[in-house]
Amino acid sequence: MSQPPSKRRRVELTLEDKIKLITESSAQPKPSLKALGERFKIGKSTVGDILKKKNVYQEQWE
Repeated sequence: MSQPPSKRRRVELTLEDKIKLITESSAQPKPSLKALGERFKIGKSTVGDILKKKNVYQEQWE
């Protein structure tokens, strides 16, 4: 019998990591959400959520 899938660990990115992700997303050539997710060890939907709120994170960073 197969084993049930293991639960994913929750990854909390710091504000600094979120800013790094945002700046890397605007690099040329533009990396995919999947590539950014693998680099920061988070899911691609989480990358998309961070990029949607990038203005909020950039204001907090200033």
